Amino acid sequence: MTRPTRNILIVIAILVVGSIVALSFGPSIDLRPSDSPFQTTDTTTPEQRLVTPTDMIEKGMPLPILNFILPEFQGITAWWNTANNQALTPKDLTGKVVLVDFWTYSCINCIRTFPFLREMQQKYAENGLVIIGVHTPEFAFEADPKNVEREILRNDLQYPVALDPNFETWNAYQNRYWPAEYLFDAKGRLRRTHFGEGEYQKNEEAIRSLLKEAGYTLQDEQMTDVSTPDFGKIKTPETYFGLERGREFMQTVGTLGSPTLFETKRTPIQNRWDAEGTWTFLPEYVETSSENTRFFFNVQASKLHLVLESADGTPKSIEIFVDGVRTKEISITNSELYDIADFPDAERHQVEIRIPNSGVRFYAATFS
Repeated sequence: MTRPTRNILIVIAILVVGSIVALSFGPSIDLRPSDSPFQTTDTTTPEQRLVTPTDMIEKGMPLPILNFILPEFQGITAWWNTANNQALTPKDLTGKVVLVDFWTYSCINCIRTFPFLREMQQKYAENGLVIIGVHTPEFAFEADPKNVEREILRNDLQYPVALDPNFETWNAYQNRYWPAEYLFDAKGRLRRTHFGEGEYQKNEEAIRSLLKEAGYTLQDEQMTDVSTPDFGKIKTPETYFGLERGREFMQTVGTLGSPTLFETKRTPIQNRWDAEGTWTFLPEYVETSSENTRFFFNVQASKLHLVLESADGTPKSIEIFVDGVRTKEISITNSELYDIADFPDAERHQVEIRIPNSGVRFYAATFS
């Protein structure tokens, strides 16, 4: 093999590995892979699938018209922030620029988009923009309207929100991600998609472009300045604890529905978790089934968040230790995302959680 040939192969290998790493830590959750129905109506160009056409914004060109029309909101069981909480239809939205945002309330990636969505609501709701948050639950507890309403109020979401518990609207879009944004023009045509966090200024530019195209008069505005995390610091992937999606994340796995006793404290290998005491494994979560259990997790990130709940709804305290040092105690009641630990150095750490009571459910871990 010649030296030039060997160098070319090395460069290709580096690019492939870099692509795999980037995809592994992308700022969105991909749960249900599917093909997309979207393509441009311009038949002279190749089909565009799940396109983010930011290059056209940068060049001052009109956003492409994607071959997809705003569908009916299907399978919605509850609406918030509409007149008398009544359902919206595409007909109701005629003449408006519509941003459909798929989210679920325990998703840290979705939570971090709220400042942008609130700012867009404040700036443009009276100038032709309608944001519709389609809440499609990742976990069963997120299908409970009471839980969703609590999070709408807590996060000051003033735009319309629709509860899509059976993924019917999600499937109408053939969506794959939380969060996911679909931007429609005043004629109901899809003009832009964006998945995950980031590109907030480009998203706002796209909104302004379609509002102006629809004839709305806009004031000069300072572009949004919402920051995104440094995903390069997150080395531990999103982790699930239930058997349905969590087998690969644990060193030892219990039997479905049967209490499993973990007798001795172990130190997990990197990016894995382990336990002490008696735990019961279910498809979505694992639950402490005895008193004085312990949870151990080897992580590398800037922040650790856990999706937890109390099985009977009564408050249950947990103690958190980082590298053997007690950092805080928190109370678990609601089914939600809890902030567990901060790591300013973004280096690898051992996290231990001591749980005095039974009935604490662990669903997933996410990172910042």
